[in-house]
Amino acid sequence: MENSQCPANLTKSRFCDLAVAEPFRIFFPLGMAFGIAGVALWPLFQGGLIDFYPLDAHIRLMSYGFLGSFVVGFLLTAGPRLLSCPSPSKLLVHLQLGLSLATALASLVNNVIADTAFLLQLGSLFAFAGYGFAKRQDLPPPGFLLGLAGLLSAFVGAACLLQLSLGNGGATSYTLSRVLLFQSFPALPIIGIGAFFFPKLTGSPNPQNFPENPLPSIPWLKRAAWAVATILLFLATIPLEMKGNASAAYAIRALACGLYVAFETPLLKRAKSTTSQRLHLVLCCASLVASFLVIALYPHLRVAALHIFFIVGLTGSILLVSCRVIFGHSGSFKHARHSAKPLLIGIAILLGGAASRLLMDISPSWRAVELYAAAALWLSVALAWIFLVAPKSATPDPDDTPCSH
Repeated sequence: MENSQCPANLTKSRFCDLAVAEPFRIFFPLGMAFGIAGVALWPLFQGGLIDFYPLDAHIRLMSYGFLGSFVVGFLLTAGPRLLSCPSPSKLLVHLQLGLSLATALASLVNNVIADTAFLLQLGSLFAFAGYGFAKRQDLPPPGFLLGLAGLLSAFVGAACLLQLSLGNGGATSYTLSRVLLFQSFPALPIIGIGAFFFPKLTGSPNPQNFPENPLPSIPWLKRAAWAVATILLFLATIPLEMKGNASAAYAIRALACGLYVAFETPLLKRAKSTTSQRLHLVLCCASLVASFLVIALYPHLRVAALHIFFIVGLTGSILLVSCRVIFGHSGSFKHARHSAKPLLIGIAILLGGAASRLLMDISPSWRAVELYAAAALWLSVALAWIFLVAPKSATPDPDDTPCSH
């Protein structure tokens, strides 16, 4: 009798309840939708379908909406489990969701409101993190210090962007907003959280996984020292860039990120076999280091080179991690196993998009065609994710349903 009632019981599990219990279920699809909107602005503008220059809306939709939503969804879901602390309340999840929507909508009409809403969103996230840390029974992996540094960078960068929106900022606010919000915010969390999460994807030993302990052990402190050194080295390049030494600054950023990836992740360590997930992640991290190196050598290509990382490294990492999380939490293990090759195809398409974006600044005469190509390639991957992966976020984990008991 119990087994025959399982399907009926499962249909009563509403999506909003699932999203409160595991916030990635709403924030991941929402983040991809924001990203699609942010990228689509450029071909719409080029085609004359919108009458405003979309740069301000684009950078906010991609940083606040696309990246921000994936970060919030991941941390609200994984954070309490890693700290062994209380999960976020329904009120907090609703607040985060409301601020995400407000930020995205305001990005299209009012920069001041968008910047303010994002700062409020980060502020409430910090408050929850502080509460969870106080109630913890365990410490987060040491690499998560890089994630914290990325979030703090986003807060300071958004505050600087708000000053610029209000007309009060100068050259310092401009540089800080560009480095902290568009480089430190995406780069540091990827390599830091990746140090813990990448071994799960590649099947490698995880040196960031420690026995439960609310106090730091000596091994934990040693790996935390690597994270802190990387943060300090990365941030030390900001005054260097502000003094006009941009090439040296970007070379040091490449060095800082490259060394951390080499020594704190399994990607460059010898393995018995090379999996597609490992290759995928190597390409993502290589794009981060390569983008900084290109800027060090060719400073005039800064914006185009950063898009190598945005299109390949950032988007590629989000695709792989989100597929693993969504399929793993929906019991879709068959989809998880079979997603490796499609994800590599996705990375190949993103590489084409990054090349097209780079050519926009190298060959301005073909700028319009290359813009359409870059946008179309990125959007094709994002839309494939929306149709093939996102629906699984509404499927409950079979292990958490009455059928599993």
